[in-house]
Amino acid sequence: MEEYHNQSLSKRGKSPQRYRGVSYQLPISAAKEAVPVVALADRLAGPDQLRKVSGTWSTRCVLPNHEDRIPSFVVYPETNSWFCFGCLKGGDVVELARLARGYDERDAHVAAAELLLEFGHEVPQRPPAWYRKQERQVNIRDAVEETKKNIVRRRLFKHLILPLINSIEDEDERNEELKRAWSEFRRLTA
Repeated sequence: MEEYHNQSLSKRGKSPQRYRGVSYQLPISAAKEAVPVVALADRLAGPDQLRKVSGTWSTRCVLPNHEDRIPSFVVYPETNSWFCFGCLKGGDVVELARLARGYDERDAHVAAAELLLEFGHEVPQRPPAWYRKQERQVNIRDAVEETKKNIVRRRLFKHLILPLINSIEDEDERNEELKRAWSEFRRLTA
């Protein structure tokens, strides 16, 4: 799982990036196909807590922050889905793993990858084309980052340093100080 999550880290050591497309869908689709909801619900409910009731399975809600006294959590094996009549939530196996482990919607792919690993399945890797695309876009991403830094740098200079320089009476001295301050400010904020 850690290997899968670290793949989303940029090679330049920056914070995790979010990518659209195939990298999210592959683990989610694989988990939906490979892991039955009944198996996950049984694991979350604990030993001998899941009861078969005429084609469905029932137990107390397995989601956090929902205390049940009577069984309200139902698993439908024929559709590989679940629903809790107490907290009015339902869905597939990935949704159950996501809610049970406290992930938000954007991290459903992480919950799916953990689910696959927990049940002994391989997490699908990103295709080689994705890695080639990332390599092609490195220069563009670096240019965008540098542009963002320059915008922030200019705004800071405008609001912090420029009012002090504009207070200088002599125009030649002000222009000279402006050039010196800008080069020093760029050096410090690089």
